[in-house]
Amino acid sequence: MSAPLGYDDLVTAATVGTGRGSLILGPPAPGSPAPGSAAPGSAAPGSLAGPAGAHAAVLDAADPAAALLDAAALLTSARRAGRRAAAAVLPDPAPPNAAPELSAGACAVLGYALRDRDLLLLADLLTAAAAAGFRAAAPILPSLLDAAARDSALCPAVGAVLGERGRWLAAHRPEWQRVADSPRPARPEAADLAETAVWLTGCRAERRDWLAAQRQREPGRARELLAAGWSRETGDDRAELLQTLAAGLSAADERFLEDALDDRKGQVRQVAAGLLAALPESAFVRRAIDRGAGTLRVERRGVRPELAVILPEPGDGAAARDGIAAAPPASAIGAGAWRLTQFIAAVPLAEWTARLGLAPTALAALPVAGGFRADVHAGWRLAAVGQRDEAWAAALLDADGDDPPDRPPAAWPGAAQLAAVLPAQRRLAWASELLASRGPSRESVAALAACPGPWPASVADAVLAHFGAAVAVGATRAGRDAMLLAPVAARKLPAEGSRDYAAELRALAGTQTIDDGLAGKLRRAADAVARRRYFLRELH
Repeated sequence: MSAPLGYDDLVTAATVGTGRGSLILGPPAPGSPAPGSAAPGSAAPGSLAGPAGAHAAVLDAADPAAALLDAAALLTSARRAGRRAAAAVLPDPAPPNAAPELSAGACAVLGYALRDRDLLLLADLLTAAAAAGFRAAAPILPSLLDAAARDSALCPAVGAVLGERGRWLAAHRPEWQRVADSPRPARPEAADLAETAVWLTGCRAERRDWLAAQRQREPGRARELLAAGWSRETGDDRAELLQTLAAGLSAADERFLEDALDDRKGQVRQVAAGLLAALPESAFVRRAIDRGAGTLRVERRGVRPELAVILPEPGDGAAARDGIAAAPPASAIGAGAWRLTQFIAAVPLAEWTARLGLAPTALAALPVAGGFRADVHAGWRLAAVGQRDEAWAAALLDADGDDPPDRPPAAWPGAAQLAAVLPAQRRLAWASELLASRGPSRESVAALAACPGPWPASVADAVLAHFGAAVAVGATRAGRDAMLLAPVAARKLPAEGSRDYAAELRALAGTQTIDDGLAGKLRRAADAVARRRYFLRELH
C-alpha cells in the first residue's frame, strides 16, 4: 500500500508528467491490478493525505491529468478549511442556585454601577442582595467576577452573591477562583459544619470559615489544629487563619501567639501582637507597660497641670520582636518621637487613667510639654482604635482639632477612624455636629461616610440643606466642599420612604446659578439614589 499523497507529490507528478505513469489517483480502472499486486514499474492507486483522503473516490483514474488537478483542488480546500477539531470534552453542567436569583431589572442596575466603575455603590447593592437571600443571575456573573478580580475590595461582596452557579463558573479561571476563595460573610450553616475534610482539602476561605466555627465550639481544639499544621501553611494563610483566634481569646492562647511573634511573615507578627495586646495579663502587655508607662507623668506648672514627656531610649531586640519599628513612617517625625508614639500606643489605655489619676477627657485636654502633643495623642489614638475604647475615642475627638497634615494614617488615625469606634448612634450624632459646625468639610464628610446608611431623616435633610446653600452661592468654596459630600450622599441618603431625595437632587442640579461641577456631582448622586430605590424594590 503506497503512502498518502501530499501536495508536493502532486507537484512532482505534474513536473514529470502524468503520462509516464508515475502517479495513479483514485480507484483502479476495470481490469487493472489490485493494490499490492501492480506490475513492476507501475504505481498503485494512492490516497490523499489528511481530510482530503475521504473524498478521493471522486477522482477519475482513467484521466490522470484531470485527477491530478482535482486532487490538488481537494488538498488546497482541505488546507484552507483548517484542521478538523478534536472532540470537545464538556464540563459537568452548572448546578442550579438554591437561592432565588436577582431579577433582570436588578441586574441592570448592577450593570450601570459596573459601567460607571461605581464600586462603592456596587458593593452596597450586592451586600443588600446577599442580606435578602438573593444570588446573582448567570448573565452578569462574568462581569462581577472580572470586576472583583481587578479590585480585591469587591471580593467579599461579589463572593456573597455567587451562589452555586457562580462558584462553578469561577473554577474555570484562576483569577475568578481567587474571588470565590476570598473571605466571605460567615454562612448561617457554618456552625454546623463538622467534616474535617474541609479543613484538610478546602480552599482558604472554606478552611478559615471551618476553623472559625470550630473556634466557637472548641477554642482549644481549634488552636491545636492550627498549631499542628502551622509549618505547612503559606504566610498569607497563617496570617488569615491566626485571626480566627480573636473569638474566644484566652490566656491558653498566649504561648502559641508568643511563638508567632517570631514568624518570618510580617503580617503574621502583626496579627499575633494585636491578639496578645488584647490579653491584659499576658507577658506581652507587661512588657509594653514596662517600656511605655514611664514615658508620661502629670506635673504642675503653676496652677495648671500638664503632661511631661520622657523620651524612651532606642529599643532593643525584644522591643523589635514586639513590633516596635525603628524607622518613622514619615520624614517629619523624629526617631525618638516615633518610639514615644509606639510605646504609648502599646500600653492598655486603662493603665494611663490608673497611673495618671485622670479620666480620658481630662488627660486628652492637658497641654503636653516639649512640643510632643501630636506624638502623645497619636499614641493614644492608635490605642483607642486598636483597643476599641469608646471613652478614649470620644475624648480624643473632642480634644483634637484638624488632623496634622504631615502624619500618615499609620502614625495618626483620622477622626473618621476614631468615630468608627463609637456606637452607631453616638457616631452619627458626632458626625452631625461636625457637619453643623464645619459644613461639608473633608473631616465632616469622612465622618458621615463612616456612619451606617441609610442616614436618618434629620441627617439627610441637613445634607440636602447644605446642597441647597451651596447651589445658591454658585462657584465658591462652599460649592467645592459640597462636591466632596455628593458621592457619600449617593450611597447614604435614604432610597426608600416618602421623600424622594433623587428628585430633589435633580431639581438642585437644574438650578441656573449652580456651578457646572457641582451640577454634575448632584446629577450622578440623584441617579445613584434612584437606582438604589429601584434595586431595593426588586428585592421585595
